[in-house]
Amino acid sequence: MKKPTFLNAILTTTFFTGLALMMTQCVNTAEENAADTSSEETVAEAPVHKAQDPLERGEELYLSYCQICHGEQGVAGPMADLLKVTPPDLTKIAARRNGEYPEGLIFDIVKGNKELKGHGTTMPVWGETFRESENLKSDAEVDAEIRKVVAYLKTLQEG
Repeated sequence: MKKPTFLNAILTTTFFTGLALMMTQCVNTAEENAADTSSEETVAEAPVHKAQDPLERGEELYLSYCQICHGEQGVAGPMADLLKVTPPDLTKIAARRNGEYPEGLIFDIVKGNKELKGHGTTMPVWGETFRESENLKSDAEVDAEIRKVVAYLKTLQEG
């Protein structure tokens, strides 16, 4: 019988230690998954944000999804300089339209019904993003969330 070398002993110990850790992780993960199964449906159905007030909810959505390009106050976010097309100043939407805030147009832009240039191609289609990220089940739920963002943007308007 061959005498084990120091290297063989190290490799064998490392292998069995790794195997033991991997098995422990698998068992722990399986136990966590089993324990979470009953609450998994509840978590999947819960929206990411908690605000009940429509304007607060609109602000939450805006800050989560829009401010990276458009800024916290609607003017040039941290990504603005990296984009091929500068995002518009969202505080001047009404000012650019003789004081009228076009809720329907803004809704269509956010939902993705109206294509806008940005990022070299188009602005992300937030309707689909909201559906997936916010665990929304229907078009009506998506539309309701977009209307909250549109209403929040109206509060940012300056003369």
